[in-house]
Amino acid sequence: MTQTQMPQQSFELTQADIPPSELRVDFLFGSIKGAMEKGMGAKSRDLWMPAVSELSKLRVMEGLNVRVRDAGLDQHIRELADNMKQIGFKSSKPIEVFIVEEEGGSVAYVSDGHCRIEALKLALSEGAPITNFPVVTLPTKGIGLEDIVAGLVANNEGRRLSTFETALVAKRLLSYGWSPERIGERLHFGPVYVEQLLEVVAAPLSIIEMLQKGEVSVGLALEVMRKHRGDAVKILQEGLATSVKKGKKKVTKADIPGGRLDKVVKSQSKPLYEAAKNISKDPAFEQLSEENRSLLQGLLDEIEKKEKAAEEKARKAEEKASQNARENAAGNEEAQVA
Repeated sequence: MTQTQMPQQSFELTQADIPPSELRVDFLFGSIKGAMEKGMGAKSRDLWMPAVSELSKLRVMEGLNVRVRDAGLDQHIRELADNMKQIGFKSSKPIEVFIVEEEGGSVAYVSDGHCRIEALKLALSEGAPITNFPVVTLPTKGIGLEDIVAGLVANNEGRRLSTFETALVAKRLLSYGWSPERIGERLHFGPVYVEQLLEVVAAPLSIIEMLQKGEVSVGLALEVMRKHRGDAVKILQEGLATSVKKGKKKVTKADIPGGRLDKVVKSQSKPLYEAAKNISKDPAFEQLSEENRSLLQGLLDEIEKKEKAAEEKARKAEEKASQNARENAAGNEEAQVA
């Protein structure tokens, strides 16, 4: 069976394509049996296996899914549907749902598998001979909306979220009162990366589009946003145009105005530092204006401070490594005696 090819096309994001960075929904968890057996006629084995005729009873909570609606997402759904038409719906990739009590009974809402649901509907509309689809349920006790939102990253069983989509999850958790440290622990990210995510989520729409298309890295986008503020979009777009002229698809620092100078300065940072130290020791140093003396001395003091901190950190790491080695050696000796 041949796969349906998606036409290559450009796209432009609108604000309607961007999921909300905050989500607040009041609901009460319902009965798993009530939603799955009574509501969808599903029988349980290791998985719930409702018939595809019950697919319309599976709900999608508005605003929960953080995936940006772009050409890449459409292509992904198309590929999933083509795969389902060939081999069916894999039971190893079930739809994850949470159960909500509503007027009239308990209802299942999708928590993981939004793309698979869309792909299943597309495959069925094109004649796929699929009769049932696998579903697993989240527990109805001991969790809340915060856990479901965090699970969009931590429990994701499908296509990885983009950096911006992950940033939306981090921002939602922050709005629930989570600290960056707690967010990092739950999503398995370091604190620095969490802070970057929380900064990315506030990026202008044009930069979000560039991130989604893979036209700029998160690091470069943040660097330009911090440095150029209101001109960040213009500078990145000009950098991308320069990159395209070179036959590349992604803007790099060298394509940004002043980017090459930054690279040269970085490569010459040690000679510049040594030169600055020599100038500070020169008798003529006192003849500089007070402003320039303070500027130069302040930079040298800051570098020296960081150098001492780095040396102290390295010393402690070395001591800890030596201590661990001694403890391991002692443990081995005890094991041999035993």
